[in-house]
Amino acid sequence: MVQAWLIYSIALYARGEQEKAQEAFSHSTEIAFELGMNRWEFASTSQSDSSTEAESIRRTWWELYITDIFMAVQLKNITFRCSGVTPEVGLPCEDSVYAAGSDVPAPRRMLDFKRRVFAEEETVFSSFSYRIEAATILCRVLVLNRLRDYHRDHLQAIENALVSWVNHLPPKKLDIVDSYGNVDEMMFQAHLTISYAAMLLHLPRSDLQPLLAQPDDRFWPSATCHLSSTFTRLVHSIKATEASRRISDSISVCPNIQKHSPFVISALALCGMIQLATSISHSEECFDHHCNRVTLILGCLKSTKRTWNSAESAYHCLRSSAADILSDSIERWNAGPLEKIVPSQSTPNDLERTAQGAPAVTTIAEGQSLLAPELAPAFIDPTCYNASFFNCLAEFDIN
Repeated sequence: MVQAWLIYSIALYARGEQEKAQEAFSHSTEIAFELGMNRWEFASTSQSDSSTEAESIRRTWWELYITDIFMAVQLKNITFRCSGVTPEVGLPCEDSVYAAGSDVPAPRRMLDFKRRVFAEEETVFSSFSYRIEAATILCRVLVLNRLRDYHRDHLQAIENALVSWVNHLPPKKLDIVDSYGNVDEMMFQAHLTISYAAMLLHLPRSDLQPLLAQPDDRFWPSATCHLSSTFTRLVHSIKATEASRRISDSISVCPNIQKHSPFVISALALCGMIQLATSISHSEECFDHHCNRVTLILGCLKSTKRTWNSAESAYHCLRSSAADILSDSIERWNAGPLEKIVPSQSTPNDLERTAQGAPAVTTIAEGQSLLAPELAPAFIDPTCYNASFFNCLAEFDIN
């Protein structure tokens, strides 16, 4: 029943039925607490004959924990049910071990996971474990954004946690795909959650927010008026934009949103809105860069809205904003002079074709750099934050 109500609540959330989703999730958590699923010994004692069934119970509790946090993102008043109790339940194992149906190893404790940063030798935990920590950091961001008053060290502590999460990842957890193209869904969601948390933390404290007229508050984060910070608004803007870039990069690797959790929809919507706001504050030299990222997010939301109503509202919100902001720039770029396309070498045939009104043929010799200055304006989109000082996450390497 806990699992059934949990899945039902997530489906209702994805349909945009927030109140019903909260009611269904409350049913799930009430039964879970009545059973004692939040205690360490519950899974092993109730399923002493099957390590796989015991693992299923542990994974169910941690999904309750993560869902509790994500459902609170769009709520004005938040009351955490599962994430507010001591994390006693054993950490889940790797998905591949669980899916194999063989004996599941003894679970590891959350305390051991937290102590890993002080270990002499690096210890690798399951991808699910890093996803749980990412959700915990997101929870800290939500709480901070709702405080009326706080010290700037409180904000800095969460920023330190965001950066530390990445820096303490083992090398094998930095990538979301393996050499065969298989996506580690738990690490995909973990990386996306960290970037989402960074956007929610930095955007309200940046100078990007006033650039979009009346943004949809379902996706645009709110914060109290007191925004004490160790950073300037410019730095917050850069960090918010960098986080949105990481989300669009991740989704470009595995763009089929229907294979992911519906909770990625709100992160994608905010990612697109930040890219729109950044396109206003930046020069038009990197317009295509931001436009391409917005187009990517719109395409993902467009395909997903056929299934989930929440994706439809996110799509229309982003599409209408993009139409207002990008249309004029697209028109100017489309009307750019053809003289920007300068052939690398001119031949008599090229001159003859030009005299007849036909464009000259541009050729690229074998081994010639694609970043040749004469070709860049026409064929290569200018980059933006390509080597940003604020980017703490290594580029994805899928070769």
